[in-house]
Amino acid sequence: MAWMSNWQYANQVPTKQFRSANSIARDLGLFNFGEETYVSVVPSKEMLAARGAKLKQPTDACEIVVDVKGGAEIVLSNAKGEQVTMKYDASKQTFMMDRTKSGDVSFSEAFPCVTKAPTYGSMKQLRIFVDRCSIEAFDVEGKMAMTNLVFPSEPYNNIKVKGGKATIYSIKN
Repeated sequence: MAWMSNWQYANQVPTKQFRSANSIARDLGLFNFGEETYVSVVPSKEMLAARGAKLKQPTDACEIVVDVKGGAEIVLSNAKGEQVTMKYDASKQTFMMDRTKSGDVSFSEAFPCVTKAPTYGSMKQLRIFVDRCSIEAFDVEGKMAMTNLVFPSEPYNNIKVKGGKATIYSIKN
């Protein structure tokens, strides 16, 4: 499991009963890209057992599986105009998540940011886990993982996908 926070703002997050949290359980492995060996990370197989029924729109706890066709853009938003934008750039082999408009970002100058990661080759499918205050994105092959805290005033209940097809699942308690 990973720790979902950053020492730059860990004591300032707008929570009352906790200071950040752990990520979903993950399985580690190895993969080769070029002449290098890297650590891979995928959601643990037990996360498949937590997958519930298909949904028409995101909720405050769901899994979104995106079949990617080349580059893709995924925008999660709510009626308050809060949003998180994720982009996979196939030509640059990068994935980014923009949380600058994700909700409450006022508690630290370091919090509203765009995070970017290499994908070490092309991606075919993303698994995105949305919770009340976090979004975790994984390349299905384990070559990229990204976790970000978010503090929307209401759940992201809208999704727009360009360059792919999304299937949304509830997460069982």
